[in-house]
Formats: sequence, structure tokens, C-alpha cells
Amino acid sequence: MIARNGAAKQFNGAYISDPSTPIQTLAYFVLTVLGFSFWFFMAVPFASHRESYWWLAMVQSQPFAKAFGIISSTYRPLAQGATWSAFLILDPSTFPTSVLHQALLQGFVYGMFVLAWWLIFSTAPQRRLLALVACVAGGVFFSGYVHLFHLYGLFYVPVMLTLGGLLRFYGSGTFEKREVWFAVVATLLAFWHPFATALFVGFYFGYYLDTFSKRNKAQHARAVVILLASTITIAALVVLFPRTPMPLDTRLAGFLVSYKTNEVNLVASVVAFLLTQAVILGMGLSPRVKFAAVLLVSALSVVFLLKSLPLLLLWLCAVLVKLVRLRRWELFFLTLTASLLPFGGAIGSPMYALFAVILAVYVTPLECPQANSALSVVKPRYVWGAIIASMMVILLVRIGIEVPIVTRLASPLLTERERTYQMENILDWLHKSEYCGDALAFAENAGSPIDSVESAMTRRYRPPAWPPDIQLYWTTVLQCRQPERLNTNAETAVVTFGGQPFRDSRPLFKVEGRYAGDATVWIWNPHN
Repeated sequence: MIARNGAAKQFNGAYISDPSTPIQTLAYFVLTVLGFSFWFFMAVPFASHRESYWWLAMVQSQPFAKAFGIISSTYRPLAQGATWSAFLILDPSTFPTSVLHQALLQGFVYGMFVLAWWLIFSTAPQRRLLALVACVAGGVFFSGYVHLFHLYGLFYVPVMLTLGGLLRFYGSGTFEKREVWFAVVATLLAFWHPFATALFVGFYFGYYLDTFSKRNKAQHARAVVILLASTITIAALVVLFPRTPMPLDTRLAGFLVSYKTNEVNLVASVVAFLLTQAVILGMGLSPRVKFAAVLLVSALSVVFLLKSLPLLLLWLCAVLVKLVRLRRWELFFLTLTASLLPFGGAIGSPMYALFAVILAVYVTPLECPQANSALSVVKPRYVWGAIIASMMVILLVRIGIEVPIVTRLASPLLTERERTYQMENILDWLHKSEYCGDALAFAENAGSPIDSVESAMTRRYRPPAWPPDIQLYWTTVLQCRQPERLNTNAETAVVTFGGQPFRDSRPLFKVEGRYAGDATVWIWNPHN
């Protein structure tokens, strides 16, 4: 047996002031997931958006075997097969897609994320403080949870569960008993999503360092084999199925954009600043060093704001410094690996930064028993009161009643949701109209966030999916073939969102929107 350095003992000692009854535990766990759940239930379900149209086209035009080909940026046959199956359950022959099926499938993805959070919460120290930090971070940095509204979110379910499993076993001090089978599963998950394996490698490397002096020769050999097998699996996928090469500056830009699209406004920047200072104050530094660190973080925050850099990076840096001081090497290398995932992804998706944010949430309350104890004055009935109040606000917004501040904050999310239904309604109308044979175009693009950070942030006229994916679905499934065409003129149906005008064209069809503005179909003839 490998003797650990006391992390589990310290954690168990921190449970004294944590929720002690099932009702209290449930209350604080619900508070933990309340932040991102609040926005999820306010908008679920979305209609088809993002890559959905590509999947809808493939599922209706290709055999199931296509799901196991190279159709993603990296080879992910397990995730591709699961996602293909989910789109079959959605019933792609029905369009517009079923609201009920969308809700059930998106609810399943959400449920798996909640399960991962339970794994994290169940053995975490200072759970009252963790619940508060998680609630705030989940609500403010919600962009990272965007895949909850997308069947493609199935790709990231095992990544979340891997992270949850690692933190659960770390918190309980029982990882040693499960390291072999966990290593096998995590290595195989490279064929679902390499992020899961990468997180395991980061954690296990730190675990190996932490237990290095306590291992015998057989245990050293086992650890080296585990590290080599996991790393070689990821490397083999990269070498055998290479993606389009990206220059270093593009990867760096994608890294920054992933964090920037999580920190979407000044409020989010202020919260990131306060969380960074909370980490500094909870480090156990001397008063003089602590004061200097607070000043340094404040100065750097001003510089980051002036340079339009995300303050989330400062929070992560503070967390990494705290872990070094605590000599929690498993968490240090796990957090470091998670922080660098956006660099590997390189397209600026906010989802890539989610795992680093979750780890920052987990680490921020560590070794803060006094703050955690202070929260014990907040009785569970007050927590339940806040939860019930949140549910009432969600209900009011969903039935169309404007709630001060909340409706305004929810407007970008509700706008995006509304556009997904506008898009489906427009495609359905075009398919049934005399223009069903026309080409389809869009006035605005909707590529990866790195292609246009401003468009990804403001989304004023942005379509809910990448136009080539929608056009593929249109030409593959919905567009009339030549004998069926009622309109033989060489015209193009151009779609705009947000009330955007389109010059030298005539509007044909309009879908009004309460939050998103009007979505309009225009007919454009290049020969006129």
C-alpha cells in the first residue's frame, strides 16, 4: 500500500463544519449546480443549432458505419457513434425537430453534467464554501456550458465524468485502490474524447510525483506503464489522424478566446477579479506578503482589462500558485492540463475552458475552514428559499413576464434559443414553398469564435449555426430536385437575423422574434 501525505485526513477534518444531514447535503449540492442550472432551465430546449445540421444531413444520407469514420477534428469513434444514435432518437425524418425529443436529449446531457458535479461535491472539503463559489461561477461563466443545449454535448460527458471521478477519489483518498482500472477506462476514453485521457495523464503524473518516494519497484513500473500507455494513445491519435495544421499564433489566439468567451462582460471580469483575490486571501500568507499580493493582482487586473485580456487567467494562476504552496501535485498538474486544453483545441470554444474553471472552483475553498465555518450561520431553509425563488424567476421568464435585471441578463441566451426555432421555421417554409429549389445563403457568417471574436460575443446578426452546415442539410435533405422545382429562375434565398436589412432584394417570409428580432428570407437574383 502507498501511504499518502495526508490529503484525505485534512479533507475529513474539514467535514466538521460541512453539511451533516442528508437534507443539508442536498440543499448545498443543489446550490452548487444552481448557477448553471438557472440558465439551463430558463432556455431549454434549443432547436437545431451549431453542428446539428451537419449531423442531421449525415444521419439521413449516410449509413451508420459513417459514424466510425474520421468526421471530427480528432478520431473519436465512440463519441461519434453515440451522437449518431442520439440523432436517430431525435428522429431526423421529422422537421422541424421534435421539441419533446430535443428536451429529453438535452436533459440527459445536463443530467450527466450534474452527476459529474455530484462526484466532485460528494468528497470535497469545505462544501459550504464550494457550493457558494460554484453557484457564482456557474451562473457568471455559463458560456462554458453551451453544449448542454446540443446533442453534440455527448462528446464532453465522459470528460466531465472523468474529472468528477478523479476529484471524488482524490477527496476520499481512495484513488490508489482504483488507479489501474481508472487508467484503463481513461485510456480507452481517448477514442471518445482525448480531453478525458489528457486530464487523467495530468492528474496521474502529479499523483506519481506525490507518491514517488513511497513506491516499490513494481509500483514504479506500473506507474510508468500507465503514463506511457495513456500518453502514447493520445499521441497515436494525433499522428495517425492529424488535423489541419495550425500556426502557434492561431493556437495562442484560440487559447485566449476560449477564456474571453467565458468572461463575456465587465460583471464577469469583476467576479473573476474577486475570486482571484479570494484565493490570495485564503493562502495563509503573512499579512505583508498578502497585502503585496493583493496589490499585484489589482495592478495586473487593470492591465488585463486595458488589454482586453480575460481575468480568468489571473484566477487560474492564483490557483496554481496555491496548489504549489500546498504541495497538492495531483491537483496542480490536473489544473495545469485543464488550463492548456484551449490551446490544443485552438478554435476558441468556451467549452474548452470549462474544465479549468471547474477546477478553479474546487481549489478556491481549499484550506479555508474559517470561511466555511462562517457560512454555517446560513441555515438550510435559507438555501432552499433561494432555490425556490430562483425556480419562480425561471417560471416567470419562461411564461413571458419581464423580470427586472434577470430578463436583461438572460436576453443573449433567449435570443440564441429563439433563433434556433426561427431557423427551423424558415427552412420548413422554404421547403414547402415555390422557392424550394433555390440556393440558400446567409448575410452573416457564424464560424468558430476565433474567426470573429466580436461576432461570437455580440451575436447581433449571427446565424445559430455555421452556414455551410445548414446549406449541407438544405441541399442534402430539404431542397427540391430539378423535376420538382416550381421556380426555375436562378435565384438565391438569403436569410438574415436580428432585423438585418439586405439591399437590392425583396423580403418574402418573416419570423418575428421577441428577443432575437425578425428573421427574414430575401430573394436575390444576381442577374437583376
